[in-house]
Amino acid sequence: MNEPTNTNNGFDCVAWIIDNLAPKQVEAAEFIYDLMESQSGQCLPVVYQPFDARNDDHFADRGWALDYVKSLGLGCRPAPAGRVLDFGPGDGWPSLIIAPFSDEVVGVDSSPKRVEVCKENATRLGIENAQFTHVPAGKPLPFPDESFDAVAAASSIESTPDPQATLKELFRVLRPGGKLRMFYEALNRYRDGREREAWISGDGFEKAFIVIYDRRIDAEVVEQYRLSFDMSPAELRATLTQLGTSADYAGLNGPVLEELKPQVAACAKCVTKHPSGRTWKQWLLDTGFSSVAGTHAGGPSARRLLSNLKDEDRPQDIVDVDQMLAPYIHVVVTMPAPLGTDPLLTAVK
Repeated sequence: MNEPTNTNNGFDCVAWIIDNLAPKQVEAAEFIYDLMESQSGQCLPVVYQPFDARNDDHFADRGWALDYVKSLGLGCRPAPAGRVLDFGPGDGWPSLIIAPFSDEVVGVDSSPKRVEVCKENATRLGIENAQFTHVPAGKPLPFPDESFDAVAAASSIESTPDPQATLKELFRVLRPGGKLRMFYEALNRYRDGREREAWISGDGFEKAFIVIYDRRIDAEVVEQYRLSFDMSPAELRATLTQLGTSADYAGLNGPVLEELKPQVAACAKCVTKHPSGRTWKQWLLDTGFSSVAGTHAGGPSARRLLSNLKDEDRPQDIVDVDQMLAPYIHVVVTMPAPLGTDPLLTAVK
């Protein structure tokens, strides 16, 4: 039985949306990813910003990037090695970051907008061994069997209509002995108060919208509802201010939603499955992977390492950062971790 979800002093915002706005069910690309000029808010080091070794977030991001490099066995020879599939590259992460460590990287995404952005970023950065292609959600991958040496999936498999079918496709295109490194969104961190939340689009979007998250944690499912408006995000925030509320979930009560209803141009619903680490492991084994293990993650480990460094011992540029982090991350990604400690899994075909 699913756990009870929070309401606004007895008012059920989700039920109101279903009853009053007749949301249209869509896949993740149409729901959100096609609306984003940048999935990362153009904050990614290397992809959008010059790498700054003095920036803690850049240092940690390099740990995440090297996580994929080391866990997938890339760059182990003097020359780059391997053909890598990046499933759901977003703005080109980790595709464009791991390209220098690989013979070729192919990114596939169900969002035409994401593919367009990835291609633009690759061209701007002068990266020639990364290509990107659009594959509609739930459709077979346009590649022969056993055509990739490794697969990277950064919180993307759960955005597909059928994650188990997606795992079978990734297994099919992976060569024997090849590795899948996947990051997944663990829902347990939202338990006890964050099962239902709301988010308003920022100024990076042309049109305003509000997304309501209804996380059914025990069922391992998330329902999202998007209320779209024919106004800018700034105009929507001003409207909410005039109504004496904000776009957090508690502020979306009955009177506020009734006031907003005439201005809602469209309402969409997206349902995604978010398995726990234990469920993912079983699915991967059922798919045919010979071994599946949860390990520690490169990003948080890099940040912990940084916290123990004196300021004068910090590396000065990306080359120095890689020299410091690479052997450390190589060990970290082989260290077993209890499932759910870090939401990362490595599966070997």
